Amino acid sequence: MKLTEHFNREEFEHSGAMPSNVVPAYVNLCAEILEPIREQFETPLTITSGYRSPDHNKEIGGAKGSQHMATPDFCAADFKCAVDMQVVFDWIRLSSGLPFDQVILEHEHGDGPPACIHISWAKDYRRVALEGLTHGRSSYVKRDVELPIIAKAHVDGDEHFGG
Repeated sequence: MKLTEHFNREEFEHSGAMPSNVVPAYVNLCAEILEPIREQFETPLTITSGYRSPDHNKEIGGAKGSQHMATPDFCAADFKCAVDMQVVFDWIRLSSGLPFDQVILEHEHGDGPPACIHISWAKDYRRVALEGLTHGRSSYVKRDVELPIIAKAHVDGDEHFGG
């Protein structure tokens, strides 16, 4: 089943079928976040982890509140691509304006290249950027994030937005 032009449901079901009630969350993740990343860098994204059942998440040592255990209000995926992952991560968090909840640049080794990017969609997103080792083997370090345009206007005291 196609979720968007370049993403199929099966890509997010490595560990089993996702419940039908979370499919709309994955459609939003693909349409609002993954498709724009693919377009920006003109390269396909390979989904390395998508939906996880609670049992599978526990089996692999995933975080207890992992957004991979999707609900209608949030979902997550990890991806790789043929572009320098640091460049992709920096674009997402600093200039994309994408409505992500969390973006995490994950490394296999502390001094090694990035292994993947974890990104999540949430109905009420926060725009949090972190960096650390895969599989929760280290604490995550918070990274700067560009504020959305409307938030910037509010922070700057500009009352001339929205009409």
